[in-house]
Amino acid sequence: MSGLRINARLDDESTGDLQFLRKILGDKSITEVLKYSLQQVAQDFRDKARAKRQKQLWMESGLIGCIQDAPENLSVNYKKYVAGYLDGKYPQHVSEK
Repeated sequence: MSGLRINARLDDESTGDLQFLRKILGDKSITEVLKYSLQQVAQDFRDKARAKRQKQLWMESGLIGCIQDAPENLSVNYKKYVAGYLDGKYPQHVSEK
């Protein structure tokens, strides 16, 4: 499909959004702004779909949830837990506080 023409009626809010984008993007043409906007939204949806597929693969592989009895805040405080593990494994490297 090449050279698709679009005829659209925009409400006042959408017209304002379009004019705002034209200014932000350096007074681009309406066609350029619409192409850019479509590319950005499409890429956002592709990225979300890719992340969802990746999470599903990790769940199916057993990677997510594979640590038994893990702290509930492991994903947030993982650095603290890794540091504690390394300090326990290599106590000679623990810095004096």
